[in-house]
Amino acid sequence: MSVVKYGDNVLVYIDEKRRFLIKVKSGGILGTDKGFIKHDELVGKTYGDSIKTSQGFKAYIYKPLLIDYQYVITRKTQIIYPKDAAFMIYLSGLKPGAKVLEAGVGSGFLTISLANFVGDTGKIYGFDINPKHLQVARENLEKIGLLDRVVLNEGDVRKGVELSDLDAVFYDLPDPWNALETAYKILKPSHPIIVYVPTVNQVEKTVIAMRKNKLFEDIHVYEILLREYDVEEGATRPKTTMIGHTGYIVFGRRSK
Repeated sequence: MSVVKYGDNVLVYIDEKRRFLIKVKSGGILGTDKGFIKHDELVGKTYGDSIKTSQGFKAYIYKPLLIDYQYVITRKTQIIYPKDAAFMIYLSGLKPGAKVLEAGVGSGFLTISLANFVGDTGKIYGFDINPKHLQVARENLEKIGLLDRVVLNEGDVRKGVELSDLDAVFYDLPDPWNALETAYKILKPSHPIIVYVPTVNQVEKTVIAMRKNKLFEDIHVYEILLREYDVEEGATRPKTTMIGHTGYIVFGRRSK
């Protein structure tokens, strides 16, 4: 069984509102309103074990899942939620070894998700025009240990990029219709472009441009809604809050 070592990322879970993703280091201390936990006490524990805080509250030791990182990354921009990122990745057909362009890196949560799927032999080429966003994304990728799979670039993809034969293109841009030719030039034939935009006006402009320039076919638009349930015996019902509209996903395949 896998045990905790110094340098590992560990999710310490006390309750739904108290989940802490830490990198275990000698002498480190996790402080919470339910008491503190010394990092040294985690070392040698098996994932799934529990430990008591200094105030006697039980905390579980979990190996972090990809979804857990949304709670701990530094955010300078709105992230693409896992419900959307998961479907976008499914649409793209990503697999280990894939080469991908992402434009509009922002805080880097989608970048983290993409890097996770392309594996050690794949590469994400991330572009953003804001150097502050790129710095935050770099720090988040370093925190999670995936920076070696990503090449971050300050640049405007609407002006073109020096890449070719890519497996997928992801755009989170305010005007993706102005960057369609770039995507067409760098994608392998029949491979997908996936666009994420927050408004129907952007959807309309993107899809109309894709149809007019005939660079992409098999065009679809999606919106993903996610509702969680509270489960109690005899009283199971939807939660009063849900993750509703966050953005629209536009999909198309590169024409030959």
